[in-house]
Amino acid sequence: MLGHNTYVIGVDIGKTTTLVALVNGNGEILHQIEFPTLPEHGWENTLSTIVEAVTSLECHIPERGIWIGIGISSAGVINCERISIVYASNLGWHNAEVGTILKERFNVPVRIGNDANVAAVAEYVWGAKKEMKDLIYITVSTGIGAGIINGGQLLKGESYSAGEFGHITIDVMGQQCRCGNYGCLENYCSGTAIANIANRRLGKLKGRSWTTKDVFDAARNGNGIALDIVKVAGIYLGNSIVSLIHLFNPTKVILGGGIINNDNLLFEEAYKTINNRCLPTMRNQVTVQKTSFGREIGVLGAAGIFFMDAANSQ
Repeated sequence: MLGHNTYVIGVDIGKTTTLVALVNGNGEILHQIEFPTLPEHGWENTLSTIVEAVTSLECHIPERGIWIGIGISSAGVINCERISIVYASNLGWHNAEVGTILKERFNVPVRIGNDANVAAVAEYVWGAKKEMKDLIYITVSTGIGAGIINGGQLLKGESYSAGEFGHITIDVMGQQCRCGNYGCLENYCSGTAIANIANRRLGKLKGRSWTTKDVFDAARNGNGIALDIVKVAGIYLGNSIVSLIHLFNPTKVILGGGIINNDNLLFEEAYKTINNRCLPTMRNQVTVQKTSFGREIGVLGAAGIFFMDAANSQ
């Protein structure tokens, strides 16, 4: 197991901002730098700023400290072997060789992971404190994804694409998804879906389109249609989580992401559905909760990849 004097620099690339942080072996963020991602300027531009941030944070590693690597979290399709972002629709990037370049520049190991997988690692390494071997992290934001820890190992899949929870089919006759399939979960309970459904059912809001926040605010303020939209989304989400519980029999299911973190309505409806639909033996053994982490989950998970690998190699 890596000691407290080991350090990882975690990088969380988001659509709006990128966070770079120095994390120690206790999961503490010692220093951090945040800057606008500006994805429209290209991945090379963002990488240049990441290099500057890593260079600055490297100076804060104690003289006797051991810098064991750089961990990266990003949405999109990730190639862990090539340490690259194959495609990130939210960023508009293709074949971003961020990890390879960082490895060459700093001469330390570099790991990369999809944001949902990395969040699952954060929960497992720093949240669960190794008290369990099986957990599922589900992120609900503009899209939906899942990170699955099974037997103490992150489930990656043959092409590092495991956990595309948002693209399971819940309606074979449903509308087409951006992925090309039809009836994907993401079309029914992601933040994007909730706003789209509101615009179809409620029309314009004071001459403009509804946002997800508008829908939740309206539901809280007694708008029956808005409340119905959120409740139906929660039922779809809860039913789909039941399927994950039945498949993997985890000890814990943790929900996070912008839509979950900013309002309780969707979580509450999903939670009720899980209680009503899950097999009793499995429901009695699984804890379903919201994440306790905030914005820092990405950098902590990116750093946690190294500590998880070290623990599993024991």
